[in-house]
Amino acid sequence: KDKSPSPKALVPYITPAARKELWVIWKSDPRVPTIASRHAWAASRNVSPSRVDHWFGARKSRAKKLGQPISNDSYELSLE
Repeated sequence: KDKSPSPKALVPYITPAARKELWVIWKSDPRVPTIASRHAWAASRNVSPSRVDHWFGARKSRAKKLGQPISNDSYELSLE
């Protein structure tokens, strides 16, 4: 039986291109998007939704430690 992953299998890490895109998003709007939009964004880029969740959580935690105010308002990520 073929054990190779299907072409639609999620990449278990955030690809460098997706990571760069996340940084651009964060720098333009340092808030945490809704869970649904994070997961849709991850699926559209074929990366693990839990990794994207963790990435935004880490950014928020870091900002809090540095005393940078982060709004608790969420928003919808664009899939573009």
